[in-house]
Amino acid sequence: MSAYKLSKAALNAYTRLTAKKFPNIIVNCVHPGHVVADMTSQTGFIIVEEGAKGLVMATLLPNDGPFGVYFDATNFINIFDIKRMNALQ
Repeated sequence: MSAYKLSKAALNAYTRLTAKKFPNIIVNCVHPGHVVADMTSQTGFIIVEEGAKGLVMATLLPNDGPFGVYFDATNFINIFDIKRMNALQ
C-alpha cells in the first residue's frame, strides 16, 4: 500500500475517532475532487469553484447533520455511521 493511500485511510479513521470523541462538534472529511491547481500540476478535471462546492456544503450542514463521515465532492459516503453505532451501544 502506498504512503498516500495509507495517509488517506488514517485521515478517515481520525475523522471517525474525532467525531466520536466530540459529539457536540460536526466533524467530517471532504474530498473536493481532482481540481485544476498547482498541487495537481494543473492536471485536474474540475475548476476550483466546483471543488469548493463540497467544502461549502459540509461547512453549512445543520447541527443535526451527519458527522464522522466522508464526502466525495458533494456526495455523502457513510464510511462509519456514528449515530447508528451509538444507538447500538
